[in-house]
Amino acid sequence: MASIGKQQKRDIGIARKQQQIVVKANELIQQGRFSLNIQQNKVLLYLISQIKPNDSGQETYCFSVDDFCRACGIDHSNGKNIINAKKALNALDSMSIWVQLPNNTEIRLRWLDRIMLNKNTNTFEITFHRDMLPYLYDIQARYTSYTLANVLTMESKYGIRLYELLKSYQHVKDHTVTFSLDELKKRIDGQMYTRYPDFKRRVLDIAIEDINKYSDIHVEYEPFSSLGKKIGMDSVTFTITEPEGMDREMRNIRRERKLDADTKEGFQALMKAITPENRF
Repeated sequence: MASIGKQQKRDIGIARKQQQIVVKANELIQQGRFSLNIQQNKVLLYLISQIKPNDSGQETYCFSVDDFCRACGIDHSNGKNIINAKKALNALDSMSIWVQLPNNTEIRLRWLDRIMLNKNTNTFEITFHRDMLPYLYDIQARYTSYTLANVLTMESKYGIRLYELLKSYQHVKDHTVTFSLDELKKRIDGQMYTRYPDFKRRVLDIAIEDINKYSDIHVEYEPFSSLGKKIGMDSVTFTITEPEGMDREMRNIRRERKLDADTKEGFQALMKAITPENRF
């Protein structure tokens, strides 16, 4: 039997990291309010994906900057990667999330508790804050799970937030869910766009493009006025289905090639030549 070289073992390890499962309590997704940029979000989800079903919450998780960059399809030789990782982790350490609880109460939670950097290996050791444990560990009901690769390829922070939100409602009756516009903006951190045309162009359409290009769900949406007016949209209904056939295969290919920093440029050029209507 042929032996596997170091690079092949590393590639297998990175591929496995991309297929790790992110699990969150639905309360954290559906009732949480927080603001993270796309890099901070990917770092956080990468950390959450390392939690194993039998973990107790006392574990320390290793965050290798090199492995993270490889998993995301980022140039791992860039000297600024460690600086960017420190900035993202500093931001996560200082940020909090408000979660709506029953009886009209809210709780403020912190993501991380302890961060330590080994400069020899460019590896961080990280623990989650104890207040966050009920939302990430030993979740028995009302939770959402998905493969990490579904979000590592996304190009917009709104795509990640909307994907998680809609994924948590994927199996509701009729596969549809409706939000008021104000509530939707809060859930995906788009409150700065007060006019619907701006929110649609700068947030909603970009997020939907990310979801329908790379993820394991297909989403369509219909804005409407709850008062029956032709203008002044104040609500949005989403229809959530699973991609089928060629569409599903194309999404898998896009994710795989985009996460492979060495081959994605050639792949993109090839796909543009084959299917000019598709933008990769």
